[in-house]
Amino acid sequence: MEKKNYVVAVDLGSTSVVVGVASKGEDGVLAIQALVSKPVRGVVAGRIENIEDVSLALGKAFEEAGQEAGIRITSAYAGISGDFVRCARHTDYVYVADPKNGVSKQDLAGLFERMRNLQAPDDEIIMERIPQNYMIDQNQEVQNPIGSFGSKLSSTFNFILCQRTPKQRLEMALKRVGVELLGVIPNSLATAEAVLSADEKEEGVAVIDIGGDVTDVTIYYRNIVRYVASIPIGASAINHDIRTMGVPERFVESLKQKFGSAVAERVSVEKLIRVTGRTPRESRDILLRNLSTVIESRAMDIIDLVNEELKISGYGNKLGYGIVLTGGSANLKDIDELFRLGTKLDVRIAQPDINLTEASCGRVADPTYATVVGLLMRGSAQSQVVLIQQPAPPVVAAPEIHRPAPPVQPVDKSSNVEQNAQPTKKVEPSEPSTPSIESSPEGPTVEPISNGADEGSKEGEDASPNGKTRKKGIGGWLQILTEYFETVDDEI
Repeated sequence: MEKKNYVVAVDLGSTSVVVGVASKGEDGVLAIQALVSKPVRGVVAGRIENIEDVSLALGKAFEEAGQEAGIRITSAYAGISGDFVRCARHTDYVYVADPKNGVSKQDLAGLFERMRNLQAPDDEIIMERIPQNYMIDQNQEVQNPIGSFGSKLSSTFNFILCQRTPKQRLEMALKRVGVELLGVIPNSLATAEAVLSADEKEEGVAVIDIGGDVTDVTIYYRNIVRYVASIPIGASAINHDIRTMGVPERFVESLKQKFGSAVAERVSVEKLIRVTGRTPRESRDILLRNLSTVIESRAMDIIDLVNEELKISGYGNKLGYGIVLTGGSANLKDIDELFRLGTKLDVRIAQPDINLTEASCGRVADPTYATVVGLLMRGSAQSQVVLIQQPAPPVVAAPEIHRPAPPVQPVDKSSNVEQNAQPTKKVEPSEPSTPSIESSPEGPTVEPISNGADEGSKEGEDASPNGKTRKKGIGGWLQILTEYFETVDDEI
């Protein structure tokens, strides 16, 4: 039985749930072992509103992912996102124990301890504590405070907070399908881990993850997470507007992805698309320019809210690498161009490709999987989930066909059969060979009946198997039947 280290992550969105399984190599690179996406109901803007629907989708996704990876999933990390996730800053300080020798590790540990003792409001929990800077005597900012001279060490921490109820419901849903929740990770932080390069984190970048009902915003600057926010609007709002054009719900997503554009000016004013209605007579033609106008209008609402968050963060003018778009809606045609026009920043569309094997990069080559891959990375960095791979079923070999040994004929010394019988040929031993159906038939072998008298038998008589002589013709057959039933009676 093979033992292997795995990490499992689940990304529960408003329209789909994605379960990923990965193993971590000795070099720290992750190999994706399973990736399963299932539609889900009962989630609204990141909140679980119907736990029965959610548990049903989770159960199917975990079961299929476990079968694909060859394991039984019993624990997992989960991401969470919604307007109930927010960030808040807090500044605190400690006095340096020995100012003459500079700030020590104990001084820095004391500052972190004060931050850990800080309590969240009753209806919230603290998910992350991220130091933003270090100040010496409130006038000198340093990157590494240890060894700096001063009498007072202070720092501002960025706290990522989450309301208790959404997290508890998520834990309850996993528990219903027999999966232990190892940790809850903000989707905004996980997604950034999967798509950002070191240069982007250092020079300043905003990750915009457009989901179904939620758009997450994460800002990095000087390799530190500076700001996170969740906007309660996403691709579902675009789909809702398309439905108002008379498009049935089951066609909305495919129509948007295949024919839609986020920039209406790039679409011809003459092109039409025929959309099937409830019946063939209700089919209607829609101008592609009108479709793209609807998409652009709602997408601009999302961009306006993103611009507002960038302004609130205070880092909108420090984004040297602009914006990185990801999430399922990043596949929408010309969405990057619309963001360039709406934010006046450089924009690129990203898919997860950080710290993955080459084969895994090809498997998750879609912005849709950025969050679940980021969750796998964060989970593997926190701890390893040790699972035992199920042993492969034993191979059952086909039964061997043994040649039955010939029956030993009893010899009656009182008869003359032994004297007149043909001599027995000596059988030479041979190498064992694979038996075949032709050389070793199953069941009794029917021998042809000879019309001539055997040697050593009286005329009109034949030698029977028990050494007796029997008559030929009808009398001989009657004798055979009599001997057969006598033998059966004796055996019984």
